[in-house]
Amino acid sequence: MASTRNKTIIKKELVKYITSLGLKVNTLTKARGNKGFFKENRIDVSRNLDDAACIKTLIHEYAHFVNYRLDKKIKSLEVIFKSDDKILHDELLSVTGYVDENSQCRTLYIEREKLKKVIKDLTTEIRKSYPKFKPNEPLKEFRRYARWSDAKYLEKYDRVKIHSWFSEKIYSISTVKKDIPDLPQVFIDYIKLKSKIRQRTKITRRISKLNRYYSEPCELFARFVEGLYLNADKIKYMAPNAYGNFMELYKKDYYYGLKRVFSIAGTELT
Repeated sequence: MASTRNKTIIKKELVKYITSLGLKVNTLTKARGNKGFFKENRIDVSRNLDDAACIKTLIHEYAHFVNYRLDKKIKSLEVIFKSDDKILHDELLSVTGYVDENSQCRTLYIEREKLKKVIKDLTTEIRKSYPKFKPNEPLKEFRRYARWSDAKYLEKYDRVKIHSWFSEKIYSISTVKKDIPDLPQVFIDYIKLKSKIRQRTKITRRISKLNRYYSEPCELFARFVEGLYLNADKIKYMAPNAYGNFMELYKKDYYYGLKRVFSIAGTELT
């Protein structure tokens, strides 16, 4: 379990020890918009974190440092655990879900399901007028109607600004009824449908990007180490194979300085 010692003291001792290894530690930075950041010989931690969060971040980023020393390419679990057994990857993903709930993308999945329902409802409405309509295909009737209308821009964009010689007009999906009063409701539904599909695609890409990020070996290892600091018994139960491999190497001081880091943080591993 994480230490109950004064967090300010632990933070200072960790910074002092990590610095003694030749790394630069900066706790008064934006950390590139993240909680923390590691690059070669430098660890940045966001100044917006309290001491408890700062300690977790320091340990997480120190794990990246250890990983970097073991494997500068940081592309494989084999170097870290002396094994590339798939079960280790699955266990580490489970640990990642425990340590960082954001890794599960729950909010994004919920939002995507909401969009899925809206898309289905809009498709149903459009099919009342055009029974053969498919949401993944353009509505030919709309394109014929909008050929000479600024409404055509809203098929691809949620908001557009149209410049002419004498004026400037702004059209938005949220105000389309006001912007283009004579546009039939079925075409308004079609425009909204296309917008929702774009939103769903964007969320799907975001989920895929996050899944790739959280599945990277260096991130799996860093959250595993962070999890050991937070609750070693829990991690041992969740990832017995990864824990066993790790401890065998840990006892041999394979993970450069990590024993000392855990000692300062008050984490005892057995």
